[in-house]
Order: sequence, then C-alpha cells, then structure tokens
Amino acid sequence: MIQANVKFQVLNDDQQADIHAAAMTVIRQTGCEVQDQRGLEIFRQAGALIDGTRVRIGEDIVAEAIERAPKEIVLGDREGKPAMTLGSDRVYFGTGSDCLFVRENGTGERRRAVLEDVRRFARLADALDEIDFVMSMACASDIAPERQYREQFAAMLAETSKPIVFTVVDPAELEPILKMSIAAQGGVDVHRQAPHLLLYAEPISPLVHPETSVAKLLFCGEHRVPVTYSPGSMGGGTTPITGAGSVVQSVAEILTGLVLHQFAYPGSPFVFGGAIGAMDMSTMVNIYCAPFGASWGAALVEMGKRYGLPTWSTAGCSDSKIVDEQSAIDASLMTLCAALSGANLVHDAGYLESGLTSSPEMLVIASEIIRIVGRTVEGLDTSATALGVEAIAEVGPGGNFLVAPHTLEHFREELFEPGLLDYHPVTGWKAKGATSLLERARAKVAEILAQY
Repeated sequence: MIQANVKFQVLNDDQQADIHAAAMTVIRQTGCEVQDQRGLEIFRQAGALIDGTRVRIGEDIVAEAIERAPKEIVLGDREGKPAMTLGSDRVYFGTGSDCLFVRENGTGERRRAVLEDVRRFARLADALDEIDFVMSMACASDIAPERQYREQFAAMLAETSKPIVFTVVDPAELEPILKMSIAAQGGVDVHRQAPHLLLYAEPISPLVHPETSVAKLLFCGEHRVPVTYSPGSMGGGTTPITGAGSVVQSVAEILTGLVLHQFAYPGSPFVFGGAIGAMDMSTMVNIYCAPFGASWGAALVEMGKRYGLPTWSTAGCSDSKIVDEQSAIDASLMTLCAALSGANLVHDAGYLESGLTSSPEMLVIASEIIRIVGRTVEGLDTSATALGVEAIAEVGPGGNFLVAPHTLEHFREELFEPGLLDYHPVTGWKAKGATSLLERARAKVAEILAQY
C-alpha cells in the first residue's frame, strides 16, 4: 500500500463542478438504456422517469444514492483478516484480468492463455510485496466458457492469500465463486466484515446497462460483495473525443449504476472509477496508456473523491507489444499519475498490447516501478531529527557525514534499496553478470515460480 502524501490535481474545484453539472444533465435529459425489467422497476420506485427502456434520473436521486454508499470499504485476505481499507488517499496496486495471450517468461513467445497461467500469475503476485490484490491476468482458453471464470477464481484462491478482484461473463458463475470465497474465509460473518473478493463489472458505453450488468450489480448488492462498475471509455469510439466529455459520460454511467445499486441495497460497498483511453483514428485501436489517458483517468478519480467514494484506476501497463523501453515508459507514467491522484484500487500491472497480452516479466518490472513511485509520493519527514540541525552542527564546515551517527541511524530508512535496478559502478555491474533489466526480471520470475 502507498500513502499518497504528494498529490497533483487535474481538475480545479470549478472544473469538477462543471463536470458534475454536465453529468447530471446527461443523466436527467439524455438518460440511459436499462435492458432489465427488475432494474427498471428499481429505478421507477426510486422516482426516475421511465419511457420504455429509457431511464432519466433527477439529481436529488443521484445525491441520495451517493449519501447511501459507504465511504470506506475493508477487503480481507483469504483467512478473513483485514488486508486493505479503500478510501482516502491509500493506494493499492494489483494485476489485471482476462488477457487472451501471454508472453512466455524467458522466450517472449506470444501464445494463447491457459488456466495454468492464472495459477502462475497468482503465485507470482502473491510473492511480490508491491502487489496488493490479484486478478486473473489470463482468460483460460482450455476451460469451457460456462465454467471458465469459476475455474479461474479457484486457481487464484489456491495460489494467493491476497484479496481477489474477479470478473464473470455469465452472472450464474457469481454464486459458486462467492461460496468458494466464503468457505475459504470461514463463513458468512467473516465475509460480511472483510470480504475477500471484489467484482469488476461494466456498463456498455455509451449509456447502456444490459441485463447481465444489472444482474451482477444486484447480486453484489444483495450479498454485500464489493463491486466496481467501470465504463469502457474510449474517446472518439464509445465516449466523446475530448477528455472532459469522456469524463462526463463516464461519471454519468457510473452514477447511474450507483443509483440502481444503492436503491436496491443501501449501504452495499461500491467503488467508483474506470480507465479512459482513446481510439487511434489511424488504426481504430484503443490507446490504453497515452499520456492524456493518464490525466483523464486521474480526473475521473478526482470526481469519485468529490463524491467521497472509494476509487478505481489503471497503471503498470503498456501499449507496447513486448517488454521494452516503451513498456517501462508507459508503466511508469501510468503508475505515477495513479498514485498522485490517490486512486484506491489500481489494476492492470503486467499488461501489454492494450490489455490483450500479459507478461510475467512486465509484472515484476511494474512492481519495481510501484516501489519507486511509492517513495516519490510519500513526501518528506520534517521532524526535528529529520531536519538534521544537530547533525549539521556536529559535522560543521568542511566535515563529512559518512561517519556521522545521524547517517548510521537513518540511512536505511532514507535511501531506496533497489530490487531490479542497478546502482553499482560499471565494475560492480560487470561482476554481477552485466545483465539488463529484462534479464534480471526474467531471473526473478523464474526464481519465484521455482521456489515460492
């Protein structure tokens, strides 16, 4: 977990107010399509205007839903102990889910993902201190579709004790997954105090809430399973091409889901946020990690914080097809922006190729980036000891601090101890094998999977 003491602000207060007002206009005037009869009835009872499957919601209803939603959410580990408290500026990083392909560790071969990849990624994530929660990282092509997600959850449950964020296509898979989680934690009472799982669900942008998405929201609400309702925001494709327009529509879609969720099951845990990319007009591909996307995503987090809700975002990922210099640049920028925004749950560490491919080496490198960013955003200790006035007086003009007691007392906590990075002079680097960062990442992956 990173405590974001150093932060930046994409939207000032007036801009946040403008985006909120615009989102309320969308919700009230344009409305959304709700393709589920039970969902329509819940909106009707809440006081929304219903015209066929079109739902228009007043701002007072949205405000009441925000008021009902919890402002902190505790997630537990597999044994039922509290592991993460979502809210404020506590930042937790995790992997992503459902990649169709995997880059094989060591060879870099791109192949279809299988269930064994889910197991290996979960074990790898469990071993990395910087990774706080686990997602599947692979869509198991060797499992029948109707059992795929429960099998993936079972694989993660066996390989990690960390909280699990999971996905399903068919809502019918929710019940067996919940039963597994409750059994592992030791019962419903433990689950209610600190659930071990959180569902990632989505509307269909623009402004459609399909039957399956509504069913997922309502199941989670009834069983107090935390859920994030994350739009697939792609500027110029599923949302307006402008950053502000993408944020406005995303806010409208998330808050519509929140109204449904909270009016059906008040106080059930709900996480606000999503990832915002844009369509490359020359290729029609979603740009997953563009610099403007990082700031748009941070703006969406700021809106969630305006409402006092726990937030969701993206980092540690890349549009690069392989683990290379671009992947490091992408992952570093996304991770820094997510941490500076104070987003609570930040997923997709280890992604390549706009979320189509996962890489164990990339996950290990992303964990190192998270360590670096954590030191960057924690800020400075300005206590009397840290200010060092007495140490400066003791050493005096012309002295040195190498042998000063103050240095011995504090250097371990002040200096960054690298994991994969190399700070040695060239002679020391050569003595250790003159390896590249990628080679060191591959070796670490192999070591963890062999020994952990």
